[in-house]
Amino acid sequence: MIQVLTEGLYAHLTGLAALATVLAACASSSAISPSPSYEAQLVEHLNQTNSVMYGAYWCPHCADQKALFKEAASQLTYVECAADGQNSQFQLCQDQGIKGYPTWEIGGQLYPGVKSLEELSRLSNYPSPPTP
Repeated sequence: MIQVLTEGLYAHLTGLAALATVLAACASSSAISPSPSYEAQLVEHLNQTNSVMYGAYWCPHCADQKALFKEAASQLTYVECAADGQNSQFQLCQDQGIKGYPTWEIGGQLYPGVKSLEELSRLSNYPSPPTP
């Protein structure tokens, strides 16, 4: 009886070890890694097309704009226009004629105000987000 239980346990553990090996191989495979979010893909496109978001650290509309990009917001090309902001580029903002925040520069044109992801994709010639 003990031998039968031992053999059954051994077979079960051997099967689990094989399953663990397969799962480990799958986990390290790029085939199952998640694709970048639409927000991350749009940010990459905006960066590749030299699009810029001008804003100010104290601006609630700028915070709203960044929130639309979720985790990808930290990858946006962002210019701080507040003179007392961290890494301020106040003079660049003045030279570019930035009057309000946020302002997007896309394709050499300025677009003031918060823009939806759909509008940013349209302005930068990127495919619209998929519909849920």
